[in-house]
Amino acid sequence: MSTSSASRPKPVFRVLYQSDEITITSWHIHVDGLRINVSELWAAERHLTYSYPTVRVAAITAGLEVAIAAPFAVFYGSALMIGVGLLSACGMAVGALNDFHQNPRYQEIHATLRGRRVVLFGTRDHRIFGFVWRALVRAVEDNRQLSPYD
Repeated sequence: MSTSSASRPKPVFRVLYQSDEITITSWHIHVDGLRINVSELWAAERHLTYSYPTVRVAAITAGLEVAIAAPFAVFYGSALMIGVGLLSACGMAVGALNDFHQNPRYQEIHATLRGRRVVLFGTRDHRIFGFVWRALVRAVEDNRQLSPYD
């Protein structure tokens, strides 16, 4: 039994996702004026960019809080003042950690097409990215090679 591409049935055509930036069908991906056959894509991956300026700002502010509180505590001989400074710095650190655990700021889908890595899609919108990623996964599954061993 042959499993060549000529003997494989083509999946049923359906539009899985459509927007101004990208259209994914069960046969093709239309992006930037290009039409890419889904069967030619290899190794599609999500690339997530985490960029948290508030983490840096909170870390610097917490350090400044301790640096300011320590000399005043020594000058006035007050352990309470250093305690308040440390408590404030810990509050800043907790806020920074909370921000750090949020979703990525920018997300892209990379794939290998004819031996080259290409960026298929990128966005800051987590909801739209999820729709596009799921549509791409469905398109790839529709085009999976049929084999007697599957």
